[in-house]
Amino acid sequence: MKYTHALRGSILALIIFAIVAYLVPGKGSSEKVEIILTVSTFLFAILSGFFISRLNTRFNIIREVTAAEDAHWLTLYKTSTLYGKAFSKKISDIAEKYFMICFDYTISVNYAPTTKTFLSLYDELNKIKKYRGESSFQSMLTNISTIEESRNKSSVLISEQVSKGQWTVLISLVSIITYCIFYLKTPELHSQVITVILSTVLILVLLIIRDLHNLRLGGSLLATESGQEVLEAIGKLRYYGKPYHTSEIPKHVKKYRLGSHEPGRKPKIKIIHQTKI
Repeated sequence: MKYTHALRGSILALIIFAIVAYLVPGKGSSEKVEIILTVSTFLFAILSGFFISRLNTRFNIIREVTAAEDAHWLTLYKTSTLYGKAFSKKISDIAEKYFMICFDYTISVNYAPTTKTFLSLYDELNKIKKYRGESSFQSMLTNISTIEESRNKSSVLISEQVSKGQWTVLISLVSIITYCIFYLKTPELHSQVITVILSTVLILVLLIIRDLHNLRLGGSLLATESGQEVLEAIGKLRYYGKPYHTSEIPKHVKKYRLGSHEPGRKPKIKIIHQTKI
C-alpha cells in the first residue's frame, strides 16, 4: 500500500473539512470557546514546534550518517580489489546481502537483522594473514569500524521517537482546536473558507510530525538512493523489498530486483525491466 505523505494527507483532509463545513452549521461567537481555542492553540504551537525541530534534526543527522556509512561500504569494496578478484567478490557478496536485508526492512528496524552479515566482514579479513601490516588492510579495518559507528549512531537516534502519550496529547489538542474553529464559524463564505484552511493546516502539521517520526519526509524512505547506488557500484542490480512501493523507484532505473517476501522469510525475488512511460 502506498504511503500517504503529509501533502497528500492534507489534500484529503481539505476535501473532508470542506464537506463538513458545508453540512455542519457553526454557533458563532462564544467567549468560553474562544478562551479554550486560545489556550489549546498556544499549547499546540509550543509542542508541535518542539517536536518538528527535534525530529527534523534527528532526520538530518540520520541522513548524513547513513550517507557516510554507504560511502565507507563503497571504499571498503574498492580497497578489497587490491587483494584480488576472489577476495573482492566475497566482500561484494557480503555488501549485497547486507543492503538487501536493509531494503527488506525500514531503516528504523534494520540494525539487528543486518548485524550477523556485517560481522562476517571481520571473518573475511581474518583470513588474510600475509598483508596485515599494509596500510590498505588497516584502511579496510578503519572502514568497517566507521560503518559500525554509523550504524550505532543511527540506531540510537532512531529510538528517539514520539511516544504514544505524546501522540495522544497532540491529537487531542488538534481535535479540540478543530472543534472550536468549527463551533465559532458563521454562515459567511470567508468564515467557511478560513475554517477549512485552518483545520487543514492543523492536520498538515500533524502529518509532518508523523513523516519525520517515520523518517519518510516527502513520502520516500530515508537514505534509499545512496545504498542503491552502492549496489550498482559493486556490480549488483538494485533491490527493492516489501516496504518500498514501485512508485518510489526512479524512472531512470531500467532494471532492478523486486522482493515480494516478508522480511526475514525465504526470499522471493524477481528481476523487473522498467520501460519508459
